[in-house]
Amino acid sequence: MIRAKHSKFFVFFFNWYISRIIHSHFRRVVIVGQIKPEKRPILLVPNHFSWWDGFIAWHLNETHFKRKYHVMMLEEQLEKHGYFTKIGAFSVRPGSRGVMESLNYCRSIMTDGQNLLVFFPQGELASQHEHNLVFKSGIERIIQSSNDTCVILVVALIDYFGYKKPTLVIYQKEYLGIASLPEIQNTYNDFMQECISKQNNHFS
Repeated sequence: MIRAKHSKFFVFFFNWYISRIIHSHFRRVVIVGQIKPEKRPILLVPNHFSWWDGFIAWHLNETHFKRKYHVMMLEEQLEKHGYFTKIGAFSVRPGSRGVMESLNYCRSIMTDGQNLLVFFPQGELASQHEHNLVFKSGIERIIQSSNDTCVILVVALIDYFGYKKPTLVIYQKEYLGIASLPEIQNTYNDFMQECISKQNNHFS
């Protein structure tokens, strides 16, 4: 397993870089939902539909939470792009014994109230038009073993409407249910449907 090795220089540089590309590629960025996690560690649970996803989570963190950023990446990808460890990326190798080591690492991150962990529960990319997402069991294990964690469901939607550049809308909602995979998955899918309805009614 490859662990995160945060570097202040790389964090500063990536913060500048991500802010720049987001504001240059999107007409506007709208964040919907106010959450106050106080001093609890944060587990972000976003949809995974594009190359942008990790950067969107970074932008949300820098805009609202300002925590120490962590994100799980496939080990084969992190081996190719090792510099991502310097902004908080760590690895997982699906189907191997190392999965438990990666999940235990997630749990250790969630013991510190200064940390934020981005965890994509689908485990793979799916279109933002897929409205019935299927989660893998890792998310359940992390929540079950993480005391006093603020779990935030995140739905990011991108639409062009009548403009050349798209609008990025980031919806967020605190998850207050039980640590059950079906419950988490169903709550997330219901929330996504609510977000799509809001998108159609308010951002066109």
